[in-house]
Amino acid sequence: MAVRAVTRRPWYRLMPPGGMRTYAALKYHAEHSGQEEIVRYLRSAGGVPTKSLSTALMAAKALFRAAQDDLLEETLTGLERRYPEAPAVHVLRADLFTFHGRYEEALRSAELGDRAGSAAAAARVVKLSYRTGPRRVAEQRAVTTVRRHPRSPEALWPVAMHCDTAEQYARVAQAWRERPDAAPADLLPVVRQLAVAASRAGELEAAREWYLEAVKLLLAGHSAPAPATTTLAGLGARNALGDLCDALDRAGVPFFFAAGTVLGLIREGRPLGADGDIDIGVFAQDWDRNALIKIFTDDPRFDLDLHPQSQKVGLRHRGGSPVDIFRFYEEDGRVWHDGVFVRWHNSPFQVIRQEIGGRELPLPEQPERYLEENYGPDWRVPNPGFDAFTDDAPNLEVTWPEYQRVHFARRAYQCLASGQRAQAARELERAGAAELAAQVAG
Repeated sequence: MAVRAVTRRPWYRLMPPGGMRTYAALKYHAEHSGQEEIVRYLRSAGGVPTKSLSTALMAAKALFRAAQDDLLEETLTGLERRYPEAPAVHVLRADLFTFHGRYEEALRSAELGDRAGSAAAAARVVKLSYRTGPRRVAEQRAVTTVRRHPRSPEALWPVAMHCDTAEQYARVAQAWRERPDAAPADLLPVVRQLAVAASRAGELEAAREWYLEAVKLLLAGHSAPAPATTTLAGLGARNALGDLCDALDRAGVPFFFAAGTVLGLIREGRPLGADGDIDIGVFAQDWDRNALIKIFTDDPRFDLDLHPQSQKVGLRHRGGSPVDIFRFYEEDGRVWHDGVFVRWHNSPFQVIRQEIGGRELPLPEQPERYLEENYGPDWRVPNPGFDAFTDDAPNLEVTWPEYQRVHFARRAYQCLASGQRAQAARELERAGAAELAAQVAG
């Protein structure tokens, strides 16, 4: 009741200085104002009180997302002295080092948290091991993490993201299945991670089977956690747009916002909160993947998130927003850009700068035509179920059908987990699992 109260109104203004006041202010501004107001409050209060670990961590994470590194550094130093065994402090320190490209120092911080059994720290250890040391060491740490945290989606994500060979996938799958305390329902929290590990390794049938196995568990009466999806809501997407413009303009890279980001900017005047990422395009004549990777490796506002089977450049902004940078190329009188298993086409276009939200943003010229090509004539009407990787998109071409079947299997599992049996049955049909589709429909 107290937490609900302090999030509804700025009661913190009536409280005396201290940790409780800071907690109430952070909860209120997180709900109503955003990162800028949180940072303003913390600076006006003279910094972050470290007496309460949970309150200090909440404040430190807000400072991290807002890239207020001077105050964050001061806060982390105080927390490390006061709570030397707290893994969450070491995890945040590792993240700060990571965004600054100081990967070996980040790994040492993550290892401190990992010793305390933190799944979040273990995830950082895996990711950073792939960046700093011999690959065989990183692969062994990934397998060890699977054994230690088999039910943790967070721990298994970097294992999946770096699993790009059939041999490593076999080791990961074996480690997960051969645990002495394994239970069938353990799959449900981590099915996506295991399927991603298989698909990134090129084991597409294995990826599809993970989802079908999960569907069978649901039919047998097991309950699944709510499907986790990343959306831009609450991740400071506006700040990410500005930082992307700043980084690419400063580097002299011609670019434009694309796909769902254009939809949000034109229809809503801002990125769509329900969108999963920020999309950017660079024309082929301006494309230099290695140069783009260098730009964002050196920029402490971004970290890399590359896909082994795609040439797009994936990023994550400090605020949390995922970013995809696509190469746009001309072919047969159209402009195309590629996903992993599909590609999309548009009529050729020039890029113009248009003022939106007080900033000049680069967009495709005639954005209404561009949006109709991407989303159909009803693009002005919100469609929460739209899926750009299926025939919902009028400009779609499937380039890897076997990979798309994995996507349909994933959709089937998500639909069934949320109670949409009829839709789940349709997705299973498209995933090539007709017999299982009949069971779901029946």
